[in-house]
Amino acid sequence: MFILATKLAARSAGIYCFRPQAYSPCRAMGTALFRQKKLTTYRKYKTAYSNVTRDEAERRLGFPFEKFERQAIPVSRMLAEATPAIDGLRKDEIKETKENVYHNIIEFLEGEGYPTESTEDFNEANVNDLVLFIILPILMAFTRMMGRDLRLRREKEIISVDSETGGYQEFVVVDMIGVGNRKFVFVLEAKKSSVGEAMRQCLLAMKDIGENNGGGVVYGFVTTGE
Repeated sequence: MFILATKLAARSAGIYCFRPQAYSPCRAMGTALFRQKKLTTYRKYKTAYSNVTRDEAERRLGFPFEKFERQAIPVSRMLAEATPAIDGLRKDEIKETKENVYHNIIEFLEGEGYPTESTEDFNEANVNDLVLFIILPILMAFTRMMGRDLRLRREKEIISVDSETGGYQEFVVVDMIGVGNRKFVFVLEAKKSSVGEAMRQCLLAMKDIGENNGGGVVYGFVTTGE
């Protein structure tokens, strides 16, 4: 069952944890090339994540969203229950990673300004770029420390095992275990306005990713960048 790791405290972000099961999203792009690509890939599955209604999503996920949100738990509890078998990063490495993230955020805000819809040129690309600057230092620090071959994939296509749903995820972290053996670890859905839509698509993607993995835990995150 899915666990909502945190309620949308700022109404702009949420973290989700999937325990064996997952579901998905899709994003419209402006280029003719990308539109043609999506017209082709639609044949691989019946419904794009962005076209799945709330009722359809609840039926596919197997639970109502209201009940899901009532079962929300704090991030601190989610991390405590994860009980990792590894110690993770040292305190000095965590401090350095936090400083790198902070530095990236400051440079982004100084260069592009705060990502808000009140800005004339604001779009999802602004949100995606900010997200990239935040998660890359964290991913790289963990990869170097733990020796895992983790790769960040952008606009990664996800297709359900039953070919019912599918779409493109803005960010997906993949553990490249070996030749022909990879596991999806983390998925992120960014929307410039609707957290609810992002959550629905993220949960659908997590369901499909988890089933493609054949088990294990998958983490999901949604944000508007604010």
